[in-house]
Amino acid sequence: MTALRNEQGADPLSPDPITESGTGDVDWVRAAIGASGDILYRWDILSDRLSWAGEVEDVLGEGEQAIASGHGFNNRIHPEDLPRRLKALSDHFSQGDTYDCEYRIRNAQGVVIWVHDRGRVEIDGNGMPRAMAGAMRIITQRKQNEARLERIANYDELTGHFNRARLRDEVEHALSFSRRFRVEGGFLVIGVDKLAMVNNAYGYEIGDAVLVAIGQRLDRVLRASDVIGRLGGDRFGVLLTNCPEDCVSTCMDRIIDVMRDQAIEINGQSIPITVSIGCVLFPGLVNTAYEVMTKAESALAYAKKAGRCCANIYRPSEQQTLLHRRALDMGNQVQQAMREQRLIFTYQPIVAAQTLTVSKYECLLRMKDARGEIVPAGAFIPVVEQLGMTRLMDRYVLDMTVEELRRDPQTVLSLNISGLTATDQSWLRALIAAVKSTPAIAERLIVEITETAALHDIEESARFVNVVRDVGCRVAIDDFGAGFTSFRHLKALTVDLVKIDGSFVRNLANNADQQLFIRNLMGLAGTFGLETVAEFVENEADAKVLIDAGVHYLQGYYYGRPQFERPWAIGAKIQPV
Repeated sequence: MTALRNEQGADPLSPDPITESGTGDVDWVRAAIGASGDILYRWDILSDRLSWAGEVEDVLGEGEQAIASGHGFNNRIHPEDLPRRLKALSDHFSQGDTYDCEYRIRNAQGVVIWVHDRGRVEIDGNGMPRAMAGAMRIITQRKQNEARLERIANYDELTGHFNRARLRDEVEHALSFSRRFRVEGGFLVIGVDKLAMVNNAYGYEIGDAVLVAIGQRLDRVLRASDVIGRLGGDRFGVLLTNCPEDCVSTCMDRIIDVMRDQAIEINGQSIPITVSIGCVLFPGLVNTAYEVMTKAESALAYAKKAGRCCANIYRPSEQQTLLHRRALDMGNQVQQAMREQRLIFTYQPIVAAQTLTVSKYECLLRMKDARGEIVPAGAFIPVVEQLGMTRLMDRYVLDMTVEELRRDPQTVLSLNISGLTATDQSWLRALIAAVKSTPAIAERLIVEITETAALHDIEESARFVNVVRDVGCRVAIDDFGAGFTSFRHLKALTVDLVKIDGSFVRNLANNADQQLFIRNLMGLAGTFGLETVAEFVENEADAKVLIDAGVHYLQGYYYGRPQFERPWAIGAKIQPV
């Protein structure tokens, strides 16, 4: 369209370049606009005159003369969206930012529709905006689909309450609030007793209706501040915040009584229902949402064993209490080490299989205690995970890695992150900010995520991988083979490297089954053009099998143990030990 206008010598921002061209050659342009469903506009900023082209009446519900000014069009924009659109216009006029905005407008019939608006301003000789031309597309259906998908991602389709994932997030927030402000609370897992009998006797539709009715009763019996979710199957989860133990017990008794004392009426059928409840009090001896939910499930199992239609509060044993105190002590030591910068890296070389030259290093975390002695990762990483400090630790490790990459412009580093961090937007923002301030580090940073974590939520992991690769970093799947990644999974996870799990490498030369696995794995990786790294290479025989199989990189004690310094320069040939 632009080329056509330029050939005819028309001003692209003239009131109607299509109709004023005076030729039949523009018929296809008009047809294309109509077929696309878009409408075009030209806004003369000085006169505030707004001109339209395309099927305006089909989109806005009225002729183009009905909205003939920019001010009049603004009056149609949803009040919540107008400030965002005005800011987008201001940034486009003053800073040259791309004008691309989605907002809601009210058409002639009063129906609110979503539009996608893109345009470009024309500047006069004095540097002032003179006019603006653009295109507008109706996206109401897409927005409705997005809202539906967002609801599915957060809510249970049957009952309308939170789903398990969203409820877990709420528990995590409640735990943080509880620890910070020393507020007590409880988490209940409510199991419907013998729901399978209802399904068998009346059918699954009646069983689903029973679950809906139970959810509605919970809405009525609980406080407005309490959070209800469906954990799946016959179980509900209830989060009670700012609720001491005696109030939690009262709440459980009330739920049991309400369910037991009144049958559920469905389609003329009177169905008696009872529930059993497992409970965990917090903050107490629980530190993560996962721990809260699993222990509440255990308490529910005891309630069912006790005869059902009763409640059970999880009580840790003396041994568990002792272990918890030790974990808290170690957690305090880790936090103190972070504050005093006593968390340090050791580095293990990763060598190119064909040349045995050092290609990159993996960063392995260690801690110095108050006496300066080295604490191995196995002594504090499990505690970090247990106490819910994983995201904090991964952010700290990212900062350490970025600083090392900035200090040494030749090195290439690979760091491990947890499965939780793969869904942590703040960690991604920190990575993006680091790469933006020092772009050269991106191509020298490899982010490793374990295969089992990646497969836990394949869609979320795929989004994480895409963001990391978009900023220029590489992504590796660690412990490849442990989670039985399929062809479909590798297709969804557009990673750069796979690190073969050490269990398939140890004693490889003497195990035909493992050799077959390595060959099949190499074929799968080769299909996607992925580079491979074999971990835990400890002897010459295993290394030879891996090299013959076509593995690209080798890592293990045979080529170098982790060290605090890096005696092996990048590109230098290494001597096996």
